[in-house]
Formats: sequence, structure tokens, C-alpha cells
Amino acid sequence: MQEPVRFRSAHLWQPSLEQISIALQKGLSKNYENVFVSVEACPDLRDWGCAMEGMSGSARILDVGGEAYAHNRRFRDNQFSIAAMAESCGLPDGGVFGAGMASPAALNGHCGEMIASIGLPGNILSKVARVGQDKECIVEDYGASIHSGLSNLYLCEGSPGPAIRLDVSRRIGDEASLTQAMRKSLIDNLDAGGTQQVALGGVFKIPAGRIRAHVMPDYDCIGFEYFDEERNEAFRDFLQFYEMGPKLLCFSVLWTGDPTGTSLHLRASGEHTHFYAMDGKQEAGHYHGDVTPEEVACTGYFHPAERVFRINDPEI
Repeated sequence: MQEPVRFRSAHLWQPSLEQISIALQKGLSKNYENVFVSVEACPDLRDWGCAMEGMSGSARILDVGGEAYAHNRRFRDNQFSIAAMAESCGLPDGGVFGAGMASPAALNGHCGEMIASIGLPGNILSKVARVGQDKECIVEDYGASIHSGLSNLYLCEGSPGPAIRLDVSRRIGDEASLTQAMRKSLIDNLDAGGTQQVALGGVFKIPAGRIRAHVMPDYDCIGFEYFDEERNEAFRDFLQFYEMGPKLLCFSVLWTGDPTGTSLHLRASGEHTHFYAMDGKQEAGHYHGDVTPEEVACTGYFHPAERVFRINDPEI
């Protein structure tokens, strides 16, 4: 069943790209030996395999659904149309990238991690990672513009323009996740908080090092109760974990907090990043962070969002 789009939205703080760049340079230097952050023209992301040219123009982030839609038997057959959500958010012809749960209806009943890369209305370059019979990771093209459960998406006009370039290597700090290290850098060095919250969407490569990742298995393969349907939260680990890399392409959405306080019920992690292997390996899924700190390297481009849209909040 396709969910009708219900949403609430709020404006995000808009410091300059230079201010964000300085905050990231200062904060990330505590976590990586080599850090270079600058503001420069975003390259044509289609050369990276993305569905849109740039990440500028009326940028907004979408926080869609939630754990109830992903795991509660009463709701997990519901689907979300990315095209309908983009239209409701005012960009029916926009570009979308990000992370979410694939729709079993589009995967012959399988669950999976959606790596979204879409130029609306019909240029779909998304991938999906799912778990095979022997617990191996299977990576396939995902030609659907629907998803289930939840997602965090970056939506914009897809126009060229300036962006924040980021290059880091050789981790020296305790934070294994680049995106969580970025969040902390923004919170600590931009004084983000209260109604002044910042969100970024980004595409980054991991040319060196290995990462920890998970892929959600099929419901029928989990084999035990793991989700409290009254509290709508998992009480037992059910994910399939892997070590993957290098040569990965990641699509990320991150935010420092809820500009309304707590009423939007944004994803508690503050970030959501999915990836796939650039060289065609059967490696893709949900990014957690590196496991080879001396080897890891990341390079990518990020852009701030103007608004956050909370779509189909299961708590209201």
C-alpha cells in the first residue's frame, strides 16, 4: 500500500560555505592526521555515477517514516513514493540521493538497503544491497522509485554550483564514522544548537581502507522475535554485518539536530549513509565507519540544506 504524503517542515540555519568549511577543518583535524577542507565548484557528479549533475538549488533533506514502518507487522507493507514526496516538497523534477530501506514489493519479497540516486522523473541509478541464502551480500540495480520503512534523502534542483570539498586520511581519533565526526565538528565549532541546526547532503568516495557495514536480512530469514511492536523498537540485534572496501561510493545525509527542538522526531543517529562498490564488487549497504584507521581515506563534496521535511512521522 502506498502511503499518502503527510509532512511538517522547518527552516535550517544557513551559515556560509566558508564558515562550514572552517568548522569542519578545525573539528576533523582532531580525528584525522591529514585534513583538507575547501569551498570550490562541485564537479559533474554524473562522472561519479550519480544521477544528477550537482547538489545546488533549493536543497532540502527528507526524514521519512521510521522503525515502525520498517519492522512493525501492521505497517511494514506500506510504501513511500520518492516522486510523490519530491512533488509535495516542491521539487517534482529534482535530484535525489541518500539512504533508505528498499521495498520488498520491488525486490520479489526481499528486504534490502537502498542506495538512492535519482534524477526525477525517470533517471534512476540507484542500487540495493540484500542478504543471500549463505549470508553473502548481493548488490543489484534498484530501478524502483518507491521504498519501504524509512529513509533520509537529500533533494535539490541538481544544479552545478559551489560545494564543500573534503579530503581526510589516516584516522588518529576515536570516531570511526566520517559523517559522525563531521556532525561533531559542526556542533562544536559552529555552535549549532537550539533553532540553529545545520544539515548537509554529500557524496564521498573511500578509495583506501575498509569499513564496517550492515545489510538487513529478509524478514523470514531472521528466525526470531526482535522488535517490540508496542514500543516500536528493536530489542535484539538482527542485522547482518560485513567488512567491505576500499573503492566505495557513499551517499550521505547528516544534521546537527532538530530546529524545532524535538517535535519533528528526526532520526536519532543524526546521519544516514549508504554506499556501493565503484568497481562492481558485491559490496554495498549501510556505512558505520572505518576499521582500518591507518589506511582509511575519504574524499567528497557536501552542500547544506535550506529546509528539513519530516514525512509520515509514525509518532503522530
